[in-house]
Amino acid sequence: MAILTVISASELVRRILDGERNFASSQIAAGSGDLAGAEGYAEMNAYLLNQDLRESPIDATGVDWPGIQAPGLYFLGSRMAGANLSGANLAGADLRRVDLTGGQLQEAQLTGTVFNQGRYIGADFTGATMCGSDFYEANFSKARLTNVDLAGAYTLRSNLTEADFTGSQLTKATFYRSDLRGAIGLESARDLGTCEFKHTVVTSRERDVIVKAIDALPRFDVRLTA
Repeated sequence: MAILTVISASELVRRILDGERNFASSQIAAGSGDLAGAEGYAEMNAYLLNQDLRESPIDATGVDWPGIQAPGLYFLGSRMAGANLSGANLAGADLRRVDLTGGQLQEAQLTGTVFNQGRYIGADFTGATMCGSDFYEANFSKARLTNVDLAGAYTLRSNLTEADFTGSQLTKATFYRSDLRGAIGLESARDLGTCEFKHTVVTSRERDVIVKAIDALPRFDVRLTA
């Protein structure tokens, strides 16, 4: 088991601004991860926006950063496999091309977060809020999306094979050209019938569940009068 190096939120911001990229196996103690409140946070995001993060990505592999407060964080292409971000506030964050394979994001606030073309294989999002998030060409294979609010999520061409949707809220989510083969818990997902499924890849099992949900929707808004 890796030994974690303790850093503070303000130290993380300062070190990124100083050009450092490697924060693998670091720890920010629960309750002390207010990045957004740290001096230089906005400057850090502006700085990262102008860096070539494909050539020199942030390495946050295996970090323990529970409850960090970082809405709007710009972490494009970061390496974060196995990261513990449970309870984090990453609303509106740009996590495009991030590798969060096996990450822990239970109860995280991820409204409007961008996950485009990232790897979230086997990540645990249980209880997270992901309303309006963008999953374009993202790999969420075997991800745990149980009791997650995915209302309005946009999952164009996403890999959601064997993902667990048990108890999730799917009001008007878009699964256009996404792969839902082997998806778990669709029977218990709420508002499944309101989603868009054009060219969605499914097996007969998922198809039957989806068709049943669509057929259960009211066809007309009728008010009977005497």
